[in-house]
Amino acid sequence: MFKKWKWVLALLILLFPVTVIANTLSDSDPDTDVKEEEEKRANDMLRYQSNQFTQPENEEGLVRETSLSAGYEKVAENEDLALYVEEESLALQIENKQTGYIWSSGLSEDKEYNLNETWSDMAHSAVTIDYVDGEDKTSSESILTNESEVSVTEQEDGFSAVIAFEEAAITMELEVQLDGDSIEIHVPQSEITEEERKLAAMRVYPFLGASEGTEMDGYTFIPDGSGALMRFNEKQPSSMAPYQASIYGEDEGFKRSGSEEEEVRTNKAHKITMPVYGMTNGVDENGYVAVIDEGETFADLIAYPSGIATDFHWVTAQYNYRYQYYQPTSQDMSGYNVFQEEMNEFDIKERITFLNEDKANYVGMAQTYQQYLLDRDMLKSGNDQVDVRLEFLGGEVKSGLLRDSVQPMTEVTDLPDYVERLQQQGVDDMHAVYRGWTEGGYTGTLPQKFPYENKLGSDRNFEEVNNYFDQNDIPLYYYTDYTKAYEGASGFSGQTDVARKINAQTIKSEGEVDEYYYLSPEKSLEMAIEDRNEYEERQITNLAVDSSGNKLFSDFTSDSLRTEVVDVFQDMAEELKAGLDSLSFYQPNDYMLAQSDRYLDIPMYSSNYSFVTDTVPFLQIVLKGHVPYYASFSNFHNSPDDELLRMIEYGANPSFYLTTEPSHELMHTPSEDLYTSQFDNWESEIIHQYETVKQSLGQVEGETITDRTVHEPDLVEVHYSNGKSILINYKSKDVALDGVEIEAKSYQVIDRGDPS
Repeated sequence: MFKKWKWVLALLILLFPVTVIANTLSDSDPDTDVKEEEEKRANDMLRYQSNQFTQPENEEGLVRETSLSAGYEKVAENEDLALYVEEESLALQIENKQTGYIWSSGLSEDKEYNLNETWSDMAHSAVTIDYVDGEDKTSSESILTNESEVSVTEQEDGFSAVIAFEEAAITMELEVQLDGDSIEIHVPQSEITEEERKLAAMRVYPFLGASEGTEMDGYTFIPDGSGALMRFNEKQPSSMAPYQASIYGEDEGFKRSGSEEEEVRTNKAHKITMPVYGMTNGVDENGYVAVIDEGETFADLIAYPSGIATDFHWVTAQYNYRYQYYQPTSQDMSGYNVFQEEMNEFDIKERITFLNEDKANYVGMAQTYQQYLLDRDMLKSGNDQVDVRLEFLGGEVKSGLLRDSVQPMTEVTDLPDYVERLQQQGVDDMHAVYRGWTEGGYTGTLPQKFPYENKLGSDRNFEEVNNYFDQNDIPLYYYTDYTKAYEGASGFSGQTDVARKINAQTIKSEGEVDEYYYLSPEKSLEMAIEDRNEYEERQITNLAVDSSGNKLFSDFTSDSLRTEVVDVFQDMAEELKAGLDSLSFYQPNDYMLAQSDRYLDIPMYSSNYSFVTDTVPFLQIVLKGHVPYYASFSNFHNSPDDELLRMIEYGANPSFYLTTEPSHELMHTPSEDLYTSQFDNWESEIIHQYETVKQSLGQVEGETITDRTVHEPDLVEVHYSNGKSILINYKSKDVALDGVEIEAKSYQVIDRGDPS
């Protein structure tokens, strides 16, 4: 007995110092608590000062002096602008008559630049081309490279010019015209002539508004993710590569399988969904926004910060008339690279709008692009109501030793129960999306959509649930996709219905858990028309469509390039909407916005490229007040409090990905990365987020964003068209602004009065 007590006493003596130290660190040392709090605040500030947030503007920013240069002739003028051209290079100077500022597309004769001859020729020339010789090698030529022959003809609102490139022996026509506060640039494809050498790519006025080093305050805007800025500051990027990305993503019809671009970023890159870019020469002083009106499906955006190749910040579009692709010559995939034989047929049309004073910033750019979309019926005013998206996973395929089975996660009859539970707790506005409802579960069954998966409910159960949602005026969307075709699934032919590349290879997803073929767009349209009767018979009135609104590719099964595929997908959406109440898309490209009643999974960040200095809600400013949009799933967020504040700042509604069964049941399925989804665990957070956005964004329903003020990196104010402003405080302490108290990690809605 004594020995036992001796060991117990010895153990207590050994543990005592550890216990004392632990108690001292956790409860009894106020200095340690203060240090930890200070470290947390310091880390928070570093985060808010990173390029994933927006930095305050420099109120005393530099703006360079401008003047008209010798050798330029005035060719057109209106109330807003005066247009001057230098005949030899077709370089432009554009006088903004509202501010007196002169925009230049070229270099000044009286200034020395750190540019070699090739860069100098490109910077000052209106057009630079890449061309292919007989051996499939590319070379570049600018107007000034070999003193190309240029012939200018003045027109009523501008000029046209015929350009004959000396070395390439390629001729084209360039037109520049004034239209109010904008210039329109046009290169008609019908006027391009070639001889032995073939046109591969073209850049038009790449140095318009270019800024050297840190000679002025300003930035380049690129439509990366929600939107991103590249400021003209002293900090040189560590990257040695510029920004270059294809509008609407790289064309899978020409992409080599397994190829990867080297990208200077720290997370997955966002696709460009909007053919727009811009620049400021002095924030809130002078700016422009360029919208690619035609040719966007074959265009890349290129943006160079100072320090990469030259000392200039510049941005432009590159138009690709011929892509290079890999042509296999044997079964082991050996082969060679070759350029397209035929030229991609498109006109280049860019509309560049010049912005003044308080509109010369990314907010003004977004508002200009918004109006552009509205004028062309590419954006409609919908029911921009605050609600919450509840996305449920029905069934998922589960791998088995002998055969696969379906793991039921949320039976269809569970959905009304969850709706009623939320309604009883004050959640009045919501919509639901139901995934994995087809026979076989969520992954691996498309393009076949019917019958329903019987483990989730009978046909009668589905009918009753559809009636419940209809009678309660709550939209129930059935998740589907008209692009994915899984290997082994039924409903398509791998020979005739799958999209193919220019080298006859099938187009497949790569590197994803659920690999699939791309359906030929013509087959997608055919299936959509056939499915309309099924939807009507089964009382399915709302669809949430993935992939088909954001994946754009050339298809050589139907000999359709991207321009034709856009038309097919738009026709498909119109066919579906003719028999539905509502259609939602996941991250749709801009040409699908007019068909989108809801925008799902809107990007809330940029791609975090090293040369980007700020992330901005450009896309959200374009859409706010017209199309309701929804953030990614809140049950995937690392910092839920901050992400909820960001939703309020960006005007986004919350979303949750939910199941009845615990998520560990998804082990050994393609959805095994869904690690927390059980409704019972997320019910209180759904209610909290709904109440928070309803109290904040509910006061600006249907309103547009008129301005955005970054008082500090972690204190932002968003202004709306009804005079309301929302102040968002990311700080870990209370703050006061203009007599308004905003609690830590909170917001305040205030009335600023008439915004006009």
